[in-house]
Amino acid sequence: MTSLHHIGYWVDDLDAAMEQWQRDLGVGPFHVIEHVTFEEFTLTVGAQKHRDVVFDHAAAFAAWGPAVVELNQVHAIDDRLAAALNPVPGTVSHVSWVVPDVTAESARLARLGCRLINTARSGPIDVAWHDGGPLFAHPVEVHQNNDVIDGMHARLQALRR
Repeated sequence: MTSLHHIGYWVDDLDAAMEQWQRDLGVGPFHVIEHVTFEEFTLTVGAQKHRDVVFDHAAAFAAWGPAVVELNQVHAIDDRLAAALNPVPGTVSHVSWVVPDVTAESARLARLGCRLINTARSGPIDVAWHDGGPLFAHPVEVHQNNDVIDGMHARLQALRR
């Protein structure tokens, strides 16, 4: 079994969105990454792999009950990636779960009809994004299980104290 880790939303103004989530939903404080960086990023379009992809975005994470919420604001994005991710403010950007083997889970999602969008790696973070295929109306991000991901919720909860 996999476990839901976080749900992400596209926003057009990260500061305003964090303020609204804190004010209206009591979610926060947020851990903010102004420009998410990648050591490796590969976009898959059909059978072609592209590494010359622009994806500059900010991400803000907070504990939301037993889960984590991620707010995403795009600064710059490659047209090919934008076509796959559809970053429309106010919509779900993705749901994420943690798996023991991201390659195996990615292959399983592909067999279920969820097309691979991209893979990315940064330090211990190793992910694969898929479209929702026949299962979801939004992309799915699968995370390789590791200590950083496992401890994320606890670290975010500690921000509240």
